[in-house]
Amino acid sequence: MKTLRVLSAAGALGLLSALPAHAKEPTLRGSPASMVHQHDVAKASDYSFLRDAAEVRRLAAQGYLVRIRPTDNYRLARVSHPYARPEVATFLDRLSAQYRDACGERLVVTSLTRPTSGQPRNAHKLSVHPAGMAADLRISTRAQCRAWLEGALLGLEARGVLDVTRERMPPHYHVAVFPGAYSAYLERIDGKPAARASFARTAAPRPRPKKTAADAPAPHAAAARLAAKDDYDSGVLAVLTACVLAAVAVAGRSRRMRRA
Repeated sequence: MKTLRVLSAAGALGLLSALPAHAKEPTLRGSPASMVHQHDVAKASDYSFLRDAAEVRRLAAQGYLVRIRPTDNYRLARVSHPYARPEVATFLDRLSAQYRDACGERLVVTSLTRPTSGQPRNAHKLSVHPAGMAADLRISTRAQCRAWLEGALLGLEARGVLDVTRERMPPHYHVAVFPGAYSAYLERIDGKPAARASFARTAAPRPRPKKTAADAPAPHAAAARLAAKDDYDSGVLAVLTACVLAAVAVAGRSRRMRRA
């Protein structure tokens, strides 16, 4: 396992100057604007905001939500409704394979679809958990695992395919996956069209296409190889940004101490 070395301010700034100019600064801090954006994406995707467990089961039976089952790379911890939109399932498969390869432990998913009747008291009124497009991830007790996961998530946020917030009560990473942007991202890095699903607010079922061998999910190792380079490079962007901020802060404190 590779260890991350702290960069000097000059070296980190030099590396960041070589990154694409369009890359936005990612952040783990939530904001009202980010919640509005998540909610707008859900509405633009024509997602239903489910009110109770019966609606979750109905959309799952109709194929709009998929069952999320534990794998070798992630497990579920006290998840009340183990269902999510297909793009979230794909995201968890890919991210968890890379996470275990980099960190040596399984990712832990603590929440997925939560109907409005099952939202905690401190849930935001614009939460997209009732729409099935969010997942909460446990924060690892290992610093190296936290650094890798935060870097990967922030890198994907910089590409506009998701929004991540590090929540404090209880501690977890809240991740809202943007289905259209994420599917386009996978098409770009995999070099082939990503499977798409149709969603509607109506409860009327739609015919489901027959699955073929091409629709079968890739093994976790293969999925990791497909996304590892691009996603890891995204993580490097976030890690470098954090290093620059830390180095600049240290340099500022040193100058203040010398003047004192």
